[in-house]
Amino acid sequence: MIEAATVLTIFDKALNVLGLIREGRVKRDSHIDSSLHALYAALSETKAYVVSLNDGSRHNRSKERKIAQLWHDASVPLRRIDPDLARICFLKGSYWLEPEAWTEVMIQENQIALDNVFAKTRELLVGK
Repeated sequence: MIEAATVLTIFDKALNVLGLIREGRVKRDSHIDSSLHALYAALSETKAYVVSLNDGSRHNRSKERKIAQLWHDASVPLRRIDPDLARICFLKGSYWLEPEAWTEVMIQENQIALDNVFAKTRELLVGK
């Protein structure tokens, strides 16, 4: 199994590369940058937590509430840029408030799986 630090380093480098590609195509304003920073914070915190769970750590309700807040915070500025991604981020935050209330079917139907959110972020950064 890949160590958490390795996964996070790969994840971080991938987003950095994607951001550089996007910067070369379109001039971004501060609103877009702040939206992407909020989204990146939610993604990276969630990824680190999920990796720790996969490595055998116990669930941490305090950490899950913090992650929920990051997703909700990311959803607000994204409304002007990508309303669908904003909706997904809001639902992702709702998931982290009560993960036990969500079935796998609900996660898939609402497109809140972490891989899906990462793909939508990639689309936002580099286009489709």
